[in-house]
Amino acid sequence: MVQASIRISVPPEKLKEVLQTFKAILAPIRKEPGCISCSCYLDAEVENNICFMEEWQGGSDLDAHLRSDNFGVIAGAMDLFIAEPQVRFQTIASTAGMEAMTAARRR
Repeated sequence: MVQASIRISVPPEKLKEVLQTFKAILAPIRKEPGCISCSCYLDAEVENNICFMEEWQGGSDLDAHLRSDNFGVIAGAMDLFIAEPQVRFQTIASTAGMEAMTAARRR
């Protein structure tokens, strides 16, 4: 699994426009082959910062997405960003859920 995150800072007057743009592409991205999840969040601590998060089954799925028209919308919005976005790709070997948290708290 590959997690991708893009953290961006936008001018206050462009925040609504960028959020509407990102909201419009969430469903189409979620339909792309290999997409596990796709979400967009506002940063609770830094005003006008947005985090766009995606999870993909594999690197080839992410690569195809990065060449897609859907990602082209994200890339096109980069002209509105205040600073260069923080982009991270992380390969995840395994995942665990509540059971891992519960077990750790019992130790």
